[in-house]
Amino acid sequence: MNRLTITFALLAASPVRAAEPAFLPDVAPVLVSRCASCHGDVKARGEYRVDTFENLLRPGASDAKPVVPGKPDESELYRRLVATDPKERMPPGDDPLTADEVVAVKKWIAAGGTFDGNRTAALKAILPPRTHPAAPEKYARPAPVCALAFSPDGKELAVGGVNEVTVWDAATGKLLRRLPHQPARIHALAYSPDGKKILVGGGTVGEYGDAALVDATTGARERVFGPFGDLVLCVAFAPDGKTVAVGSADRTTRGYSPAGGAEVWRSSLHSDWVTGVAYSHGGKWLATSSKDRTVKVLDGTTGKLFTTFNGHRRQYAPHAGQFEVYGVAFDAAGTAYSVGGGSAVRAWNPVKTHDENGSAADMEERFKNVGHTRYLEYAAGKPAFGLAVGGGQVFSAGGDKLVRQHDAASGKLVREFAGHADWVYSLAIHPASTRVASGAFDGEVRVCDTMTGDLVVSFKAAPGWAK
Repeated sequence: MNRLTITFALLAASPVRAAEPAFLPDVAPVLVSRCASCHGDVKARGEYRVDTFENLLRPGASDAKPVVPGKPDESELYRRLVATDPKERMPPGDDPLTADEVVAVKKWIAAGGTFDGNRTAALKAILPPRTHPAAPEKYARPAPVCALAFSPDGKELAVGGVNEVTVWDAATGKLLRRLPHQPARIHALAYSPDGKKILVGGGTVGEYGDAALVDATTGARERVFGPFGDLVLCVAFAPDGKTVAVGSADRTTRGYSPAGGAEVWRSSLHSDWVTGVAYSHGGKWLATSSKDRTVKVLDGTTGKLFTTFNGHRRQYAPHAGQFEVYGVAFDAAGTAYSVGGGSAVRAWNPVKTHDENGSAADMEERFKNVGHTRYLEYAAGKPAFGLAVGGGQVFSAGGDKLVRQHDAASGKLVREFAGHADWVYSLAIHPASTRVASGAFDGEVRVCDTMTGDLVVSFKAAPGWAK
Protein backbone atom coordinates (compact mmCIF):
# COMPACT_ATOMS: atom_id res chain seq x y z
CA MET A 1 0.00 0.00 0.00
CA ASN A 2 1.59 3.27 -1.08
CA ARG A 3 1.59 6.47 0.90
CA LEU A 4 -1.14 8.08 -1.18
CA THR A 5 -3.49 5.17 -0.45
CA ILE A 6 -2.60 5.32 3.26
CA THR A 7 -3.57 8.98 3.27
CA PHE A 8 -7.00 8.05 1.95
CA ALA A 9 -7.58 5.14 4.35
CA LEU A 10 -9.62 6.23 7.37
CA LEU A 11 -12.62 4.15 8.49
CA ALA A 12 -16.02 5.78 9.09
CA ALA A 13 -18.73 3.66 10.71
CA SER A 14 -22.46 4.23 10.15
CA PRO A 15 -24.87 4.39 13.08
CA VAL A 16 -27.36 1.57 13.61
CA ARG A 17 -30.85 1.95 15.03
CA ALA A 18 -31.63 -0.33 17.97
CA ALA A 19 -35.36 -0.96 17.51
CA GLU A 20 -37.21 -2.78 14.73
CA PRO A 21 -34.22 -3.14 12.40
CA ALA A 22 -34.81 -3.19 8.65
CA PHE A 23 -32.29 -4.40 6.12
CA LEU A 24 -31.45 -1.23 4.17
CA PRO A 25 -31.10 1.32 6.99
CA ASP A 26 -29.80 -0.96 9.75
CA VAL A 27 -28.09 -4.07 8.38
CA ALA A 28 -26.75 -3.07 4.94
CA PRO A 29 -24.50 -0.25 6.30
CA VAL A 30 -22.87 -2.75 8.66
CA LEU A 31 -22.21 -5.20 5.83
CA VAL A 32 -20.77 -2.47 3.59
CA SER A 33 -18.50 -0.96 6.25
CA ARG A 34 -17.34 -4.11 8.02
CA CYS A 35 -17.71 -7.05 5.63
CA ALA A 36 -17.63 -6.00 1.97
CA SER A 37 -13.87 -5.42 1.81
CA CYS A 38 -13.30 -9.19 2.20
CA HIS A 39 -16.58 -10.42 0.75
CA GLY A 40 -17.22 -8.14 -2.21
CA ASP A 41 -17.12 -8.17 -5.99
CA VAL A 42 -13.32 -7.82 -6.09
CA LYS A 43 -12.32 -10.09 -3.20
CA ALA A 44 -14.60 -12.91 -2.02
CA ARG A 45 -13.03 -14.90 0.79
CA GLY A 46 -14.58 -18.31 1.21
CA GLU A 47 -16.40 -17.70 -2.08
CA TYR A 48 -18.94 -15.61 -0.15
CA ARG A 49 -20.12 -12.13 -1.10
CA VAL A 50 -22.26 -9.50 0.59
CA ASP A 51 -22.13 -6.80 -2.08
CA THR A 52 -25.78 -7.41 -3.11
CA PHE A 53 -28.74 -8.84 -1.22
CA GLU A 54 -28.92 -11.72 -3.67
CA ASN A 55 -25.28 -12.63 -3.00
CA LEU A 56 -25.78 -12.22 0.74
CA LEU A 57 -28.28 -15.10 0.72
CA ARG A 58 -26.12 -17.37 -1.46
CA PRO A 59 -23.92 -19.86 0.47
CA GLY A 60 -20.17 -19.69 0.12
CA ALA A 61 -17.66 -22.53 -0.03
CA SER A 62 -18.96 -24.04 3.24
CA ASP A 63 -22.47 -24.47 1.80
CA ALA A 64 -23.89 -23.23 5.12
CA LYS A 65 -26.95 -21.01 4.67
CA PRO A 66 -26.00 -17.41 5.54
CA VAL A 67 -29.56 -16.47 6.49
CA VAL A 68 -32.24 -18.87 7.75
CA PRO A 69 -35.38 -16.71 8.05
CA GLY A 70 -36.60 -16.51 11.64
CA LYS A 71 -33.64 -18.50 13.00
CA PRO A 72 -30.55 -16.37 13.75
CA ASP A 73 -28.74 -19.19 15.59
CA GLU A 74 -28.93 -21.38 12.48
CA SER A 75 -27.75 -18.58 10.19
CA GLU A 76 -24.06 -18.72 9.27
CA LEU A 77 -23.90 -14.92 8.95
CA TYR A 78 -24.97 -14.37 12.56
CA ARG A 79 -22.97 -17.34 13.88
CA ARG A 80 -19.76 -15.91 12.43
CA LEU A 81 -20.40 -12.52 14.00
CA VAL A 82 -20.71 -13.92 17.54
CA ALA A 83 -18.20 -16.80 17.33
CA THR A 84 -15.76 -16.93 20.24
CA ASP A 85 -13.04 -18.67 18.22
CA PRO A 86 -10.88 -15.91 16.64
CA LYS A 87 -10.40 -18.10 13.56
CA GLU A 88 -14.15 -18.16 12.93
CA ARG A 89 -15.31 -14.76 14.21
CA MET A 90 -15.89 -12.11 11.57
CA PRO A 91 -14.42 -9.73 10.64
CA PRO A 92 -11.06 -11.48 11.11
CA GLY A 93 -8.15 -9.52 12.52
CA ASP A 94 -10.36 -6.55 13.34
CA ASP A 95 -12.53 -5.35 16.18
CA PRO A 96 -15.81 -7.24 16.47
CA LEU A 97 -19.06 -5.56 15.60
CA THR A 98 -20.61 -3.43 18.33
CA ALA A 99 -23.37 -4.89 20.47
CA ASP A 100 -25.97 -2.72 18.71
CA GLU A 101 -24.79 -3.88 15.29
CA VAL A 102 -24.94 -7.55 16.27
CA VAL A 103 -28.42 -7.08 17.78
CA ALA A 104 -29.61 -5.39 14.59
CA VAL A 105 -28.48 -8.34 12.45
CA LYS A 106 -30.02 -10.85 14.89
CA LYS A 107 -33.39 -9.07 15.09
CA TRP A 108 -33.55 -8.63 11.32
CA ILE A 109 -33.01 -12.37 10.75
CA ALA A 110 -35.47 -13.22 13.53
CA ALA A 111 -38.07 -11.01 11.86
CA GLY A 112 -37.73 -13.00 8.63
CA GLY A 113 -34.56 -11.63 7.00
CA THR A 114 -36.50 -9.86 4.25
CA PHE A 115 -35.78 -7.04 1.84
CA ASP A 116 -38.32 -5.65 -0.62
CA GLY A 117 -35.87 -3.62 -2.69
CA ASN A 118 -33.65 -4.42 -5.67
CA ARG A 119 -31.95 -7.69 -4.74
CA THR A 120 -29.31 -7.52 -7.47
CA ALA A 121 -28.26 -3.88 -6.97
CA ALA A 122 -24.94 -3.11 -5.29
CA LEU A 123 -25.64 -2.21 -1.68
CA LYS A 124 -23.25 0.72 -1.92
CA ALA A 125 -25.38 2.21 -4.69
CA ILE A 126 -28.74 1.98 -2.90
CA LEU A 127 -27.81 2.99 0.63
CA PRO A 128 -29.06 6.43 1.69
CA PRO A 129 -26.46 9.15 2.32
CA ARG A 130 -24.80 8.90 5.70
CA THR A 131 -25.15 11.22 8.63
CA HIS A 132 -21.56 12.09 9.49
CA PRO A 133 -20.41 12.49 13.11
CA ALA A 134 -19.20 15.69 14.70
CA ALA A 135 -15.62 16.80 14.29
CA PRO A 136 -13.20 16.35 17.20
CA GLU A 137 -13.31 19.29 19.61
CA LYS A 138 -9.51 19.27 19.69
CA TYR A 139 -7.21 17.49 17.25
CA ALA A 140 -4.88 14.95 18.83
CA ARG A 141 -2.58 15.53 15.85
CA PRO A 142 -2.78 17.39 12.54
CA ALA A 143 -4.52 15.54 9.71
CA PRO A 144 -3.31 15.48 6.10
CA VAL A 145 -4.63 18.43 4.10
CA CYS A 146 -6.06 16.92 0.93
CA ALA A 147 -8.30 19.83 -0.12
CA LEU A 148 -8.08 23.63 -0.21
CA ALA A 149 -10.23 26.37 -1.77
CA PHE A 150 -10.11 30.17 -1.73
CA SER A 151 -13.39 32.03 -1.41
CA PRO A 152 -14.19 34.04 -4.56
CA ASP A 153 -13.02 37.28 -2.89
CA GLY A 154 -9.79 35.64 -1.74
CA LYS A 155 -10.25 36.62 1.90
CA GLU A 156 -11.00 33.16 3.24
CA LEU A 157 -9.42 29.75 2.77
CA ALA A 158 -11.45 26.57 3.24
CA VAL A 159 -9.46 23.52 4.38
CA GLY A 160 -10.51 19.88 4.58
CA GLY A 161 -10.31 18.45 8.10
CA VAL A 162 -11.61 15.45 10.06
CA ASN A 163 -15.41 15.36 9.71
CA GLU A 164 -15.33 19.09 9.04
CA VAL A 165 -14.27 21.96 6.84
CA THR A 166 -12.28 24.63 8.64
CA VAL A 167 -12.34 28.20 7.32
CA TRP A 168 -9.34 30.46 7.91
CA ASP A 169 -8.40 34.08 7.29
CA ALA A 170 -6.15 33.84 4.22
CA ALA A 171 -3.99 36.77 5.33
CA THR A 172 -3.48 36.02 9.03
CA GLY A 173 -4.12 32.28 9.38
CA LYS A 174 -6.77 32.92 12.05
CA LEU A 175 -9.47 30.25 12.38
CA LEU A 176 -12.79 31.87 11.48
CA ARG A 177 -15.29 29.00 11.78
CA ARG A 178 -15.77 25.25 11.60
CA LEU A 179 -18.31 23.50 9.37
CA PRO A 180 -18.90 20.09 11.01
CA HIS A 181 -20.66 16.83 10.15
CA GLN A 182 -18.77 16.32 6.91
CA PRO A 183 -17.13 13.07 5.66
CA ALA A 184 -14.34 11.53 7.73
CA ARG A 185 -11.76 12.56 5.14
CA ILE A 186 -12.31 15.44 2.76
CA HIS A 187 -10.54 15.33 -0.58
CA ALA A 188 -12.30 18.01 -2.63
CA LEU A 189 -13.57 21.55 -2.05
CA ALA A 190 -15.01 24.15 -4.43
CA TYR A 191 -16.81 27.41 -3.75
CA SER A 192 -19.91 28.27 -5.73
CA PRO A 193 -19.44 31.27 -8.06
CA ASP A 194 -21.31 33.54 -5.61
CA GLY A 195 -19.31 32.28 -2.62
CA LYS A 196 -22.39 31.31 -0.61
CA LYS A 197 -21.93 27.55 -0.89
CA ILE A 198 -19.05 25.09 -0.73
CA LEU A 199 -19.10 21.77 -2.57
CA VAL A 200 -17.50 19.24 -0.21
CA GLY A 201 -16.40 15.79 -1.37
CA GLY A 202 -14.91 12.89 0.58
CA GLY A 203 -15.73 9.60 2.25
CA THR A 204 -14.00 6.37 3.25
CA VAL A 205 -11.63 4.45 1.00
CA GLY A 206 -13.09 1.38 -0.68
CA GLU A 207 -16.45 1.84 0.99
CA TYR A 208 -18.31 5.13 0.64
CA GLY A 209 -18.24 8.62 -0.82
CA ASP A 210 -20.48 11.64 -1.20
CA ALA A 211 -20.42 15.28 -2.24
CA ALA A 212 -22.54 17.85 -0.46
CA LEU A 213 -23.60 21.41 -1.12
CA VAL A 214 -22.80 23.14 2.17
CA ASP A 215 -23.70 26.60 3.41
CA ALA A 216 -20.38 28.44 3.57
CA THR A 217 -21.39 30.27 6.75
CA THR A 218 -23.33 27.74 8.81
CA GLY A 219 -22.02 24.44 7.44
CA ALA A 220 -25.54 23.08 6.86
CA ARG A 221 -25.51 20.23 4.33
CA GLU A 222 -28.27 21.49 2.07
CA ARG A 223 -28.01 18.84 -0.62
CA VAL A 224 -26.09 15.56 -0.88
CA PHE A 225 -24.98 14.07 -4.21
CA GLY A 226 -24.42 10.33 -4.24
CA PRO A 227 -23.71 8.11 -2.50
CA PHE A 228 -20.70 6.75 -4.35
CA GLY A 229 -19.16 3.31 -3.97
CA ASP A 230 -15.81 4.79 -2.96
CA LEU A 231 -14.17 8.08 -2.01
CA VAL A 232 -15.14 11.27 -3.80
CA LEU A 233 -11.78 12.71 -4.86
CA CYS A 234 -12.69 15.76 -6.96
CA VAL A 235 -15.50 18.26 -7.50
CA ALA A 236 -16.09 21.30 -9.70
CA PHE A 237 -18.77 23.89 -10.41
CA ALA A 238 -19.62 24.65 -14.02
CA PRO A 239 -18.86 28.32 -14.78
CA ASP A 240 -22.57 29.19 -14.76
CA GLY A 241 -23.11 27.36 -11.47
CA LYS A 242 -25.96 25.28 -12.91
CA THR A 243 -24.12 21.94 -12.86
CA VAL A 244 -21.55 20.32 -10.61
CA ALA A 245 -19.19 17.53 -11.60
CA VAL A 246 -18.10 14.91 -9.07
CA GLY A 247 -15.37 12.29 -9.59
CA SER A 248 -14.81 9.23 -7.43
CA ALA A 249 -12.44 6.38 -6.73
CA ASP A 250 -15.33 4.16 -7.83
CA ARG A 251 -14.24 5.15 -11.39
CA THR A 252 -17.33 7.20 -12.20
CA THR A 253 -17.77 10.89 -12.91
CA ARG A 254 -21.27 12.28 -12.44
CA GLY A 255 -22.98 15.55 -13.25
CA TYR A 256 -25.67 16.92 -10.91
CA SER A 257 -28.04 19.86 -10.78
CA PRO A 258 -27.31 21.91 -7.63
CA ALA A 259 -30.82 23.37 -7.77
CA GLY A 260 -32.76 20.11 -7.76
CA GLY A 261 -30.12 17.56 -6.85
CA ALA A 262 -30.87 15.33 -9.83
CA GLU A 263 -28.14 13.35 -11.54
CA VAL A 264 -28.09 14.66 -15.12
CA TRP A 265 -25.42 12.40 -16.59
CA ARG A 266 -22.91 9.73 -15.60
CA SER A 267 -19.61 8.70 -17.18
CA SER A 268 -17.87 5.37 -16.49
CA LEU A 269 -15.04 5.68 -19.00
CA HIS A 270 -12.06 5.42 -16.65
CA SER A 271 -10.66 2.09 -15.48
CA ASP A 272 -9.24 3.47 -12.23
CA TRP A 273 -9.77 6.30 -9.71
CA VAL A 274 -11.03 9.59 -11.12
CA THR A 275 -8.58 12.00 -9.51
CA GLY A 276 -9.50 15.37 -11.01
CA VAL A 277 -12.33 17.23 -12.74
CA ALA A 278 -12.13 20.65 -14.39
CA TYR A 279 -14.42 22.72 -16.59
CA SER A 280 -13.05 24.89 -19.36
CA HIS A 281 -13.75 28.59 -18.77
CA GLY A 282 -16.77 28.68 -21.04
CA GLY A 283 -18.04 25.34 -19.79
CA LYS A 284 -17.80 23.68 -23.20
CA TRP A 285 -15.51 20.92 -21.93
CA LEU A 286 -15.14 18.93 -18.75
CA ALA A 287 -11.80 17.18 -18.33
CA THR A 288 -11.39 14.20 -15.99
CA SER A 289 -8.02 12.78 -14.94
CA SER A 290 -7.38 9.28 -13.64
CA LYS A 291 -4.89 6.86 -12.22
CA ASP A 292 -5.47 4.90 -15.44
CA ARG A 293 -2.97 7.32 -17.04
CA THR A 294 -5.49 9.14 -19.23
CA VAL A 295 -7.48 12.34 -19.27
CA LYS A 296 -10.97 12.19 -20.78
CA VAL A 297 -12.50 15.30 -22.33
CA LEU A 298 -16.29 15.27 -22.05
CA ASP A 299 -19.00 17.55 -23.37
CA GLY A 300 -19.56 19.93 -20.46
CA THR A 301 -23.34 19.71 -20.78
CA THR A 302 -24.06 16.09 -21.64
CA GLY A 303 -21.02 14.26 -20.23
CA LYS A 304 -20.44 12.48 -23.53
CA LEU A 305 -16.87 11.66 -24.55
CA PHE A 306 -15.18 14.02 -26.99
CA THR A 307 -11.61 12.74 -26.87
CA THR A 308 -8.93 11.07 -24.75
CA PHE A 309 -5.55 12.60 -23.94
CA ASN A 310 -2.91 9.84 -23.77
CA GLY A 311 0.07 12.09 -23.19
CA HIS A 312 0.86 10.49 -19.83
CA ARG A 313 1.46 7.08 -21.39
CA ARG A 314 3.42 7.87 -24.49
CA GLN A 315 5.67 5.27 -26.06
CA TYR A 316 7.59 7.78 -28.15
CA ALA A 317 8.63 11.47 -28.15
CA PRO A 318 9.70 13.51 -25.10
CA HIS A 319 8.75 12.36 -21.61
CA ALA A 320 7.81 8.86 -22.72
CA GLY A 321 6.55 6.60 -19.97
CA GLN A 322 3.51 5.34 -18.10
CA PHE A 323 2.32 7.85 -15.49
CA GLU A 324 -0.77 8.09 -13.32
CA VAL A 325 -2.58 11.44 -13.61
CA TYR A 326 -3.61 13.28 -10.43
CA GLY A 327 -4.78 16.68 -11.59
CA VAL A 328 -6.23 18.59 -14.54
CA ALA A 329 -7.08 22.26 -15.17
CA PHE A 330 -7.84 24.73 -17.96
CA ASP A 331 -6.60 28.25 -18.58
CA ALA A 332 -8.76 31.07 -19.94
CA ALA A 333 -7.64 30.37 -23.52
CA GLY A 334 -8.86 26.77 -23.40
CA THR A 335 -5.50 25.04 -23.01
CA ALA A 336 -5.69 22.01 -20.75
CA TYR A 337 -2.98 21.13 -18.23
CA SER A 338 -2.49 17.78 -16.53
CA VAL A 339 0.00 16.45 -14.01
CA GLY A 340 0.95 13.29 -12.14
CA GLY A 341 4.00 11.07 -12.46
CA GLY A 342 7.01 12.07 -14.52
CA SER A 343 8.84 15.38 -14.54
CA ALA A 344 6.59 17.79 -16.41
CA VAL A 345 3.17 19.37 -16.51
CA ARG A 346 1.52 18.57 -19.85
CA ALA A 347 -0.12 21.45 -21.76
CA TRP A 348 -2.44 20.47 -24.63
CA ASN A 349 -5.51 21.43 -26.63
CA PRO A 350 -8.60 19.16 -26.64
CA VAL A 351 -9.44 19.80 -30.31
CA LYS A 352 -5.88 19.14 -31.50
CA THR A 353 -5.79 16.04 -29.29
CA HIS A 354 -8.97 14.81 -30.96
CA ASP A 355 -7.50 15.40 -34.42
CA GLU A 356 -4.18 13.74 -33.57
CA ASN A 357 -5.89 10.64 -32.17
CA GLY A 358 -7.14 9.82 -35.66
CA SER A 359 -8.14 6.21 -36.23
CA ALA A 360 -6.59 2.74 -36.21
CA ALA A 361 -5.92 3.09 -39.93
CA ASP A 362 -3.28 5.79 -39.41
CA MET A 363 -1.84 4.50 -36.13
CA GLU A 364 1.66 3.91 -37.49
CA GLU A 365 1.85 7.44 -38.89
CA ARG A 366 0.62 8.94 -35.62
CA PHE A 367 3.27 7.10 -33.63
CA LYS A 368 5.90 8.96 -35.65
CA ASN A 369 4.31 12.31 -34.82
CA VAL A 370 5.61 14.06 -31.71
CA GLY A 371 2.27 15.84 -31.32
CA HIS A 372 1.31 19.28 -30.12
CA THR A 373 1.75 18.71 -26.35
CA ARG A 374 4.05 21.15 -24.55
CA TYR A 375 5.99 20.09 -21.47
CA LEU A 376 6.47 22.44 -18.52
CA GLU A 377 9.52 20.69 -17.15
CA TYR A 378 10.86 20.35 -13.64
CA ALA A 379 13.26 18.08 -11.79
CA ALA A 380 11.41 15.81 -9.39
CA GLY A 381 11.62 12.18 -8.43
CA LYS A 382 8.16 12.10 -6.86
CA PRO A 383 4.69 12.44 -8.40
CA ALA A 384 2.78 15.72 -8.38
CA PHE A 385 -0.68 15.63 -6.76
CA GLY A 386 -1.70 19.28 -6.84
CA LEU A 387 -2.36 21.47 -9.89
CA ALA A 388 -3.77 25.00 -10.15
CA VAL A 389 -3.89 27.34 -13.15
CA GLY A 390 -4.74 31.03 -13.37
CA GLY A 391 -3.41 34.49 -14.13
CA GLY A 392 -1.11 33.11 -16.82
CA GLN A 393 0.64 30.92 -14.25
CA VAL A 394 0.69 27.16 -13.64
CA PHE A 395 1.31 25.76 -10.16
CA SER A 396 2.09 22.14 -9.28
CA ALA A 397 3.22 20.35 -6.14
CA GLY A 398 3.74 16.87 -4.81
CA GLY A 399 6.00 14.36 -3.16
CA ASP A 400 9.18 16.39 -3.26
CA LYS A 401 7.64 18.98 -0.84
CA LEU A 402 7.97 21.86 -3.30
CA VAL A 403 5.40 24.09 -4.99
CA ARG A 404 6.44 25.08 -8.50
CA GLN A 405 5.32 28.05 -10.54
CA HIS A 406 5.60 28.00 -14.36
CA ASP A 407 4.80 30.75 -16.83
CA ALA A 408 2.01 29.34 -18.99
CA ALA A 409 3.02 31.16 -22.18
CA SER A 410 6.73 30.33 -22.20
CA GLY A 411 6.61 27.13 -20.18
CA LYS A 412 9.57 28.35 -18.13
CA LEU A 413 9.94 27.69 -14.43
CA VAL A 414 9.40 30.97 -12.56
CA ARG A 415 10.20 29.83 -9.02
CA GLU A 416 10.00 27.06 -6.48
CA PHE A 417 8.32 27.61 -3.12
CA ALA A 418 10.15 25.69 -0.41
CA GLY A 419 9.23 25.31 3.25
CA HIS A 420 6.97 22.29 3.49
CA ALA A 421 8.39 19.44 5.55
CA ASP A 422 6.15 16.77 4.01
CA TRP A 423 4.43 15.77 0.79
CA VAL A 424 2.11 18.41 -0.65
CA TYR A 425 -1.32 17.09 -1.63
CA SER A 426 -3.43 20.16 -2.37
CA LEU A 427 -3.16 23.54 -4.06
CA ALA A 428 -5.43 26.56 -4.48
CA ILE A 429 -4.79 29.91 -6.12
CA HIS A 430 -6.44 33.33 -6.13
CA PRO A 431 -4.95 35.24 -9.06
CA ALA A 432 -6.51 38.61 -8.18
CA SER A 433 -4.76 38.71 -4.81
CA THR A 434 -1.63 36.94 -6.16
CA ARG A 435 -1.85 34.14 -3.59
CA VAL A 436 -1.18 30.41 -3.76
CA ALA A 437 -2.06 28.09 -0.88
CA SER A 438 -0.65 24.61 -0.38
CA GLY A 439 -1.58 21.84 2.05
CA ALA A 440 0.66 18.98 3.15
CA PHE A 441 0.49 15.51 4.67
CA ASP A 442 1.61 16.86 8.06
CA GLY A 443 -1.35 19.25 8.24
CA GLU A 444 0.57 22.43 7.41
CA VAL A 445 -0.99 25.07 5.18
CA ARG A 446 1.24 27.71 3.58
CA VAL A 447 0.03 30.81 1.73
CA CYS A 448 2.57 32.58 -0.49
CA ASP A 449 2.71 35.64 -2.74
CA THR A 450 2.94 34.55 -6.39
CA MET A 451 4.66 37.78 -7.47
CA THR A 452 7.49 37.80 -4.93
CA GLY A 453 7.61 34.22 -3.69
CA ASP A 454 7.37 35.44 -0.09
CA LEU A 455 5.52 33.52 2.60
CA VAL A 456 2.35 35.32 3.70
CA VAL A 457 1.30 32.96 6.49
CA SER A 458 1.64 29.33 7.57
CA PHE A 459 -0.38 27.34 10.09
CA LYS A 460 -1.38 23.83 11.12
CA ALA A 461 -5.02 23.29 10.15
CA ALA A 462 -5.78 21.42 13.38
CA PRO A 463 -8.10 23.28 15.80
CA GLY A 464 -7.07 22.87 19.44
CA TRP A 465 -3.87 21.00 18.64
CA ALA A 466 -0.87 21.88 20.77
CA LYS A 467 2.54 20.63 19.70
